[in-house]
Amino acid sequence: MNKSNQTAIGFLGGTFDPIHFGHLRPALEIQQALDLQALYLMPNYIAPHKSKSLASAQQRIDMVQLAIQDTPTLQLTTQELLRPSRSYTIDTLKLLRQQYPETPLCFIMGMDSLIQFDSWYRHQEILSYCHLVVSHRPGWEPQFNSVISELLRKHQISDPAQLHQFLSGHIYFQSTTQLAISSSEIRDLLATNKSINFLTPQPVCAYIKEQRCYK
Repeated sequence: MNKSNQTAIGFLGGTFDPIHFGHLRPALEIQQALDLQALYLMPNYIAPHKSKSLASAQQRIDMVQLAIQDTPTLQLTTQELLRPSRSYTIDTLKLLRQQYPETPLCFIMGMDSLIQFDSWYRHQEILSYCHLVVSHRPGWEPQFNSVISELLRKHQISDPAQLHQFLSGHIYFQSTTQLAISSSEIRDLLATNKSINFLTPQPVCAYIKEQRCYK
């Protein structure tokens, strides 16, 4: 396990279609709690034919930029979005490691993703490229299968300082505020001409209205 003398950075993937406070609040809490030098929001690729109701890649980029414009520790990366097709997490992490060879990388996921992590493509390799930071609601104690339990036995840490001391290889649990907001709920409200105020930042609300993203 390679040591580091740099402050870790984080990456949080999602479709962000549209981005909302349910994404933004946990992202900010993780960045601050772990003292990450930056946390990058990474919109996922969506196949162009998937749905006519979804925003375009450029619109999703614009909405993320508007949402984080006043929060410099939250940044945007288009690493996955601008590829010609969907990619596996391991492929993205390999590219990020090439881009940041000496920086600890924290890949952020929800507890539901960790529960099924052993079904991910080449999941055994992922901790060679990054740490996993698992966002969860306070007090939640999920049941893990034997594969995930063994992974946690080997790699889970309780001291977040180790996320900065090593380039990769650890799993850390971080409790965050879980807001019951979903992008699909926002799209449904828009489809029925209802307000989405207070679900996503006001500049995003204005942009969606102006662009008619989900009409």
